[in-house]
Amino acid sequence: MWAGVAAGVILSAVVCYGVATQQWIAGSAEGDWVYPYIAAYDARHARMFARLAAGALILLTIPVNRRTAWRLVVVWILAATLAHWHLRTKAPISIERVFLSPGANSFYTLAQERRPGEILANFEQVRLEAPMHAQSNLPGKTLLVHALEMVSTRTDVLPWLLVILSNLGALLMFGLARDLFSDDRAALYAAVLYLFTPSRVFFFPLMNTVTPVFVLLFAWLTVRWFMTGRSSYAAASGVALYALVFFEPLPLVMGLLLGALGIAAIARGDIRVERFVAHAGLMVLVFVAVAVAVDVATGFHLWQAVRAIGKHAVAFNEAVGRPYGVWVRANLIEFMFAAGPAQVVLAIIAAAAAWRPSGSLRDWLSAPIVVTVCGLFAVLITIDLAGINRGEITRLWIFLACFFQLPAAYACAGLNNRAAIAAVLAITLLQVSLSTAMIGWVVP
Repeated sequence: MWAGVAAGVILSAVVCYGVATQQWIAGSAEGDWVYPYIAAYDARHARMFARLAAGALILLTIPVNRRTAWRLVVVWILAATLAHWHLRTKAPISIERVFLSPGANSFYTLAQERRPGEILANFEQVRLEAPMHAQSNLPGKTLLVHALEMVSTRTDVLPWLLVILSNLGALLMFGLARDLFSDDRAALYAAVLYLFTPSRVFFFPLMNTVTPVFVLLFAWLTVRWFMTGRSSYAAASGVALYALVFFEPLPLVMGLLLGALGIAAIARGDIRVERFVAHAGLMVLVFVAVAVAVDVATGFHLWQAVRAIGKHAVAFNEAVGRPYGVWVRANLIEFMFAAGPAQVVLAIIAAAAAWRPSGSLRDWLSAPIVVTVCGLFAVLITIDLAGINRGEITRLWIFLACFFQLPAAYACAGLNNRAAIAAVLAITLLQVSLSTAMIGWVVP
């Protein structure tokens, strides 16, 4: 496993060098979408990385046990939020300017123009009249802005409320990883890597950085259902599923991962087939009930809205001329950068290391880490081949990049040496520091 850590860190270091020298291209010139460089490298970037890495290494020295693990996650959330503030204050474009930009964050613009009831009751008309990004999204993101304005209407506070909300996903990542791997250290490392997932940090304070919270909530409740066999978790999963689709339907592809975890749970005897089928029916029933209730109460038709934005995505690719053949390759390279090169390498290594020559293929395939890795790559390949997103996947696939932190955390924890997670986190912080300061991920 150490060889995997070394290979991942070296690959990440090569990519970081490419960013520092502006030789790395984020996107595809052939595919007609590239994130531009907006600043050259200077010594301030190295100093920023040094400060972030020093703080992270100090926190990593705190011992992890079951009693203190949750509290450590909270400490990391606070520290990460401070680190994100530091990164954004040094960036060429302020976080407030990004949040207020109709081109970058049209959900705030739409929230100022339309009230929640009007958006839901006349969604299709409102969508067609909205700024660009709001046209291709369901109303959940705009309504979240309205919800946050109940806390504060200050435009210098609202974007940081979104950052904090996104960072709270670390608690869900911790819970999911602990349930999957039964390891507090792996769970803490997963939460830490989530907090510094490159693509998530690049696109603060856009709504795509909040999407992982909804996906993680649904995934964690579903895994709890598999583990406990309780109908209450299945019902809660139905509600969480509606919230996810209402906010962003693209992550439904994560059903491939959850389906694989469900099959593995049945194979291990964690849940009987009859109970699984009954609870799956309950989850679907609750989802439909919530959809009908919202329809009756507000006039918002979920399935009509999903079909409309699906057609919009297809039309967009045709309008801007993004060829499938180019992006089906380029998306994978861009995703490696979005999730972290070291994390992608460790996902493969973690699954391979679970193989035991004395064991059977069935035992290997049913191991939680192998199921997780195979499920994640199935999601990645499926969403790539579908061709719905061609370019800009550093932003659009943030939710998947966050899940790729799970096997990396498992691999680092399995080595039982803080040097592993320290190396992966340090090189990730270097990538984040350089890329946030030098590349124009969001240019208002």
